[in-house]
Amino acid sequence: MPLIYYLCKCGLSKSKFYRRSGDAPSSFSCIDCGKEYTKQLAAPSNTSVFVVDNGHQAKSVEVNLEVVKSNEENSTKDFREKD
Repeated sequence: MPLIYYLCKCGLSKSKFYRRSGDAPSSFSCIDCGKEYTKQLAAPSNTSVFVVDNGHQAKSVEVNLEVVKSNEENSTKDFREKD
């Protein structure tokens, strides 16, 4: 699942996951200002390859570093409802 970065002409940025990179639109309109978000090029070093070995089978898995960072941030958050 590629992570596609978009930048609006008003300066806002957004990133979205798509099943395939071909499914991502090249532009769409901004809800805040009405201008257009345009697709940006991502850094080529945005993914890393890890080897996963469960004792029976080993395989290499390509992991997006943004997902790793997001998971680390979410693991420290407290999602319990407050009274």
